[in-house]
Amino acid sequence: MCPDEEERPSGSLDFLTVGPFPAALAQDLVASASRRLPLPCRLLRGPGLTAPRIEGRDQLDADRLLAALEVAAAESPPGHVLMGLTTHDIGSPLFTFFFGRARLHGRAGLVSVARLAPTYYGLPDDPDVTARRAVIEILHEFGHVAGLTHCVDFGCLMHLTTNVESLDARGAAYCEACLARLPDDLRPHAPGRR
Repeated sequence: MCPDEEERPSGSLDFLTVGPFPAALAQDLVASASRRLPLPCRLLRGPGLTAPRIEGRDQLDADRLLAALEVAAAESPPGHVLMGLTTHDIGSPLFTFFFGRARLHGRAGLVSVARLAPTYYGLPDDPDVTARRAVIEILHEFGHVAGLTHCVDFGCLMHLTTNVESLDARGAAYCEACLARLPDDLRPHAPGRR
């Protein structure tokens, strides 16, 4: 079932940090998303959200955090999407980790930069790589909110990834089939163009 016109993303993509998050990285991600998406993107000011940890693991519970983001998003006008950003690793009691989470036709998404940073894998810090990966994951989770499911095309932004290598390989754009399923007013700009 397709959501009503007023329920699908049409207002703005608002970003909210969860826990401490580098201000420069948050601003860079919002600016990068804004260059790619047809919706206005803005960083919300305020205390952000906190989330419960998974018992026995040093991770935030992604599903409970996404639920909290959805509650916060429900306070916004219809069509506004809330994207949580965190430096904490996220997972669930059933899954080891996630790069991000969103529900199909939902109102919110969540992206963790913890496993997107090269330093997580013992490599030198590279803020550009972290930011590039994070924007790709933001666009992936936005795709779910806009109604896209995982794609079988390995080069498509909507392809399911289970490790950072496959995330890097999947590409930075939606395939033609996924683009065709997006409403015209939600189709992203080509990378590097506005």
